[in-house]
Amino acid sequence: DEGRIRECCKTYVDAMRSAFGENALPLYASKAMSVQRIYQIMKEENMGVDVVSPGELYTAVKAGFPMENAYFHGSSKTDEDIRFAMQHKIGFFVCDNADELDAIDAEAGKQGICQKILLRLAPGIDPHTHKAIVTGSVDSKFGSAIETGQAEEITVFTLAQPHVELMGFHCHVGSQVFDADVFLRSAAIMLNFVAEMQKRYGYVTEELDLGGGFGVRYTEEDPVIDYEKWIEQMGKKLREICSDRNIPVPAILLEPGRSIVG
Repeated sequence: DEGRIRECCKTYVDAMRSAFGENALPLYASKAMSVQRIYQIMKEENMGVDVVSPGELYTAVKAGFPMENAYFHGSSKTDEDIRFAMQHKIGFFVCDNADELDAIDAEAGKQGICQKILLRLAPGIDPHTHKAIVTGSVDSKFGSAIETGQAEEITVFTLAQPHVELMGFHCHVGSQVFDADVFLRSAAIMLNFVAEMQKRYGYVTEELDLGGGFGVRYTEEDPVIDYEKWIEQMGKKLREICSDRNIPVPAILLEPGRSIVG
């Protein structure tokens, strides 16, 4: 139902701009459904996209999606994946680990560019969802944990690389989340980390991607979520924390997928 999909996009675009400011951008998590037409709709509705495979990236390119608004995820990107993405002018890599960072920096150097990236961090949040779709815990295979010091270590390492530009940070705590407090706690942890990086190293975070995972109803027992209200609550919390920690509010990204097409 294309009309319904467009309504969902407009909900996110309007709610995020209202809550977070004009620089906010919803990224369609295209693993939820990857076909050429969906990328064309996302372009028309002023959405960004995230892709998690070269197949999704290729489909977006074939659809004519503006790749400067595409973010390439994945914990196991190959050197060929990285090369392929840069050849197609990917906007951002969401970088999971130091090995990937080395590969991105090396390929960017070969191509004579400075590649924009976000670092994926693990905030250590339990979203109280099914264990198979929890991704933000300390021992997750995705990203660098904040509480162990790994996140700070990879941030410092990244800032020293010659061919990458660290634009900010990303987290994603899990899927099918029905509790708004999960996102509020995650945002607080991430912003406190942002503040510490500014205090210790003078690094000012330009973008903060709080991921996706907004639950959708599969049964009548599942609750109905007011996404606009959740986003409004997140905006209020973000502004309070940034004011308390005396840091600028970064451009905020979210990654709705299932809640766009489900």
